[in-house]
Amino acid sequence: MIFVFDLEGPLSPMDHAAEAMRAIGKKVGKDDYFDFFRMMSEYDDLLVLEGRLDYNPGDTLRLLAPIISSQLTDAELRAISESAVLTPGAKELVSSLNRDDFYVASTSYQQHARTIAAKLGIKPENVNSTELLDYKEFPYLTELEGIYEKYKDAEKAKEELDDFFWKKLDSKFLKTTVCGGKRKEEVVENVSKSSGVPISEFMTVGDSITDINMLERVAREGGVAVSFNGSRFSIEKANIAVSANSLMAIKPLMDASNVWKFVEKWNSSNGDLKLLKPETRDYFIQHKVRAHYDDLRKTKDIEEVVERQKEMRLELRKEYGKIL
Repeated sequence: MIFVFDLEGPLSPMDHAAEAMRAIGKKVGKDDYFDFFRMMSEYDDLLVLEGRLDYNPGDTLRLLAPIISSQLTDAELRAISESAVLTPGAKELVSSLNRDDFYVASTSYQQHARTIAAKLGIKPENVNSTELLDYKEFPYLTELEGIYEKYKDAEKAKEELDDFFWKKLDSKFLKTTVCGGKRKEEVVENVSKSSGVPISEFMTVGDSITDINMLERVAREGGVAVSFNGSRFSIEKANIAVSANSLMAIKPLMDASNVWKFVEKWNSSNGDLKLLKPETRDYFIQHKVRAHYDDLRKTKDIEEVVERQKEMRLELRKEYGKIL
């Protein structure tokens, strides 16, 4: 089996771009740049949901690239990343696998993705992430700050943000190519071609809107698509939801000779923790059969899944868990 993991959430709780924005705020004397980032992340969701042409989930990092690049050095970005902790169980899980078969598909900037990968012993050539272009200056920062300060809410600010990014802003500041959305699906396709392993034999793990394309593709091909402490976006595209306080909760899925029989056994046991390590609190919710899942969406059961995922996401990711 080939494994393709999102990085922020499944492998490390930190949202690196959010922390980079917080660091910039300190530089410019603003204490609300983390919330500035949150508004931009919510704007990203709105653009994805409206189906904006040539826009991918996670392109928040495309919009903010000139701010981050012009305000922070490469060394400063790596220092932020060095301070990040790993998700509980991540090191143990990756260590238990053949690292040749383990890949990362992350929207995060390369400075962060490779730093976390190195902590886990993941080969740099198996890490797919966003290359941050080198912008020396960004003369539009004050104007964008003004929009944030006026609204502090993506829905209220959307009209002005649309005008700013898609009419006023020089297109040279929108050249960063983010590894999110369809590009994560392309990572899966490329790994399948290079390894000769069909996508039906892949497991992909994600937790946000940036992962929906790769989750949906792997699920559609008959592979294992896991929403790990994810948002509603990832839950709706995955075929298994795992809510846990340790990434090792996924290990039984990797070890199972038949994943779906294991999930059925788990569900029928009402969450018998004897099936898993006792230090984990886990829930496996199968909605592999699309017809069944369509029925599930109409009941309160899907809301229970969403709440379980949210509860554990907030426990592990704290303030980052509120950024979907």
